[in-house]
Amino acid sequence: MKSDFEKLVIARRYIEMLQKENELLKKEVESEHQLTLDARKALKDEQGRKEKMTPDEKLKIKGDLYVQQMRDTINNLRTKLKTATDDNKKLIEQVIRLKSGNKF
Repeated sequence: MKSDFEKLVIARRYIEMLQKENELLKKEVESEHQLTLDARKALKDEQGRKEKMTPDEKLKIKGDLYVQQMRDTINNLRTKLKTATDDNKKLIEQVIRLKSGNKF
C-alpha cells in the first residue's frame, strides 16, 4: 500500500505531465489559428485582386484555362488512341496467326 506522500508525488508528476501536454496543445492551437488567419488573408487578397481585374483580363484567364484543359484532353485522347492502336495491331496479328494455322 502506498503512503500519502507517495500518492502526492505521483499526483504531482501526473499534474506536471498534464501541464506539459496542455502547453503543447496550446502551441498547436495557436499555430493552426495563425494558419487559418493567413489563409483568410490570402483569400481576401485574392478576392480583392479578382475584383480589380478588367473584363479583358478575366476573359484571358478563362481562355488560358480552357486552352490548358483542351491540351490535357488532347494528350489523354492521344494516349488512349495509341494504346487502342497497339492493341488492335496485336489482335490483327493474332487473328492472322490463327487463320494461317500457326498458333505461335
